[in-house]
Amino acid sequence: MADTPESGWIVVDGARIEWAAWGERGKPGLLLLIGNGAHMGWWRPLASMLARDYRVATFNWSGMGTSDWRDAYPIPTFLDEALGVATDAGLFDAEQRPFLGAHSFGGFLGLQLLIDHGDRFAGGILIDSRMRLKAKWGNQATPAPRFRVHPKKDDTIARFRLIPQQPVENDFFIRMLAEGAVVETEDGWRFRQDFDFRRKTQLEPDMLPLIPHARCPLAFVRGELTQSVTDEIWQAKKAVAPAGTPFVEIPHAHHHVMVDQPIALVSVMRVLLNAFQVPRVQQAGPI
Repeated sequence: MADTPESGWIVVDGARIEWAAWGERGKPGLLLLIGNGAHMGWWRPLASMLARDYRVATFNWSGMGTSDWRDAYPIPTFLDEALGVATDAGLFDAEQRPFLGAHSFGGFLGLQLLIDHGDRFAGGILIDSRMRLKAKWGNQATPAPRFRVHPKKDDTIARFRLIPQQPVENDFFIRMLAEGAVVETEDGWRFRQDFDFRRKTQLEPDMLPLIPHARCPLAFVRGELTQSVTDEIWQAKKAVAPAGTPFVEIPHAHHHVMVDQPIALVSVMRVLLNAFQVPRVQQAGPI
């Protein structure tokens, strides 16, 4: 299976946004959203596997990866980026509506996307996303210091860390993520992410009550060993989600599920995506 993606750029509210896609146009679409501080390379190994059955696309949010920075990051603009990429990458070309997969911070935006535009999607898988803020964002966050610039690429890569940190066995995967997270400038090497991204982004502090307002079916996934989606949050999601909503735990996985259990995550996503396409059986009423 070819791993080389098709790539492209769109412009949303003055910022250039880069996307990548795998699989043939015309297949059912699948849009994958990255988490905070990530880049579209996080989804690359999984996207190439999912492309057997889907036209899969992912992209760098503004302020992340190769995409442009903004003075502020309004939520509606993020949603415009997602819809713009889905359109440009051909995810709406199939007869059926596309699907959504979102990790961590991407789950905040993914849920809002499915609340505002869920009629355009067939279902959404929200992966290890708290839906309830732990850190301070927006006007409550303090200005962040600029990233340090290093003379050598390897010096910057050596500072790459998963946040939150977790045990890592796939060293080659971490090296790939680190390679995509750094950029060379006139002064040296630094991380690509907008260093002040959190202060420039105002998120809804608690999105759990909004889960029932999604306009398409949802499924929730978390790593069995995650420290992000706690048991309290997991149970709170179950309490408000519509009856029959799938909740799946990936064994031996931490928050960054695609890093330590990529094959298991792909398998779970395939099952959930297939389930979205099967009409729910209605219970027979009294005769």
